[in-house]
Amino acid sequence: MRVLIGTPIHEVKDYCIERWLKNVSKLTHKTPADLLMVDNSTGPAYIKKVRQYCKKHTLHPKIIHLELPHTQGRYERVARCREAIRQEVLSGGYDAWFSWETDQIIPTDALSKLIPLLEAKNFVKIVSHNNWTRQIPNLPNYDFGCTLIKRECLEKYSFILKFGSDPQMPATYEPSEAWFRKQVIRDGGCYLEVQGLINPIYHLNK
Repeated sequence: MRVLIGTPIHEVKDYCIERWLKNVSKLTHKTPADLLMVDNSTGPAYIKKVRQYCKKHTLHPKIIHLELPHTQGRYERVARCREAIRQEVLSGGYDAWFSWETDQIIPTDALSKLIPLLEAKNFVKIVSHNNWTRQIPNLPNYDFGCTLIKRECLEKYSFILKFGSDPQMPATYEPSEAWFRKQVIRDGGCYLEVQGLINPIYHLNK
C-alpha cells in the first residue's frame, strides 16, 4: 500500500509543527509514504519557516500554499486544503491518504498498525484512531486527526460541499468530516473507529 501523509497547516499551529515534523521523521512503516502539507496561512511567508523545520529534521515534503479569501471560515479553509490533498492522492497514484494533524504526536509504529485494519476487509474504507479533544480532557475527538482513508473513497467523494445537491448535506462546512463518513456508510462502505490500539497519542494545545 502506497500512502500519502497529508495535512493542512496554518501559522496558528506553529507552536506544535516542529515537534510534529520530528515525529514524522521518526515514523517507521514498511510501505512507502510521502508527505504533503497544504498551507492556508495569510500569504506564503510561513512556508519558509516550515521548510527550515523540515531541513532540520531531514524531511523533503511537498508543500502547497492556498491563497484563500480572508473572509473564508476556518472549516472551509481546512476542507479546501483536504481537497488539494485528495487531488494529490488521485494524481499521484497513492492507495491511501493518512490524515495526520500537526497537533497530534503519535508512536512511530502507528501507521504500521492502522494499515492492516484497512487491508483486512474490502468493506473497510476508513480507519480512524482518535484520542481526546485538545481543549477538553477525556472528551472523545471524532475528527480526521489520525485517520487512514482508502483511495476508493477519495475517488467518489469531494471535500468541497455542493450545497443543495443532497437533502442530507450540511449547510455549513463545520460537520464536513461527519458528512464524508456518512456518504461512505450510505454507499455500503464501513467506517472503523478505533481506540487504544495506538498509545499514547498526545493532542497538543501549547
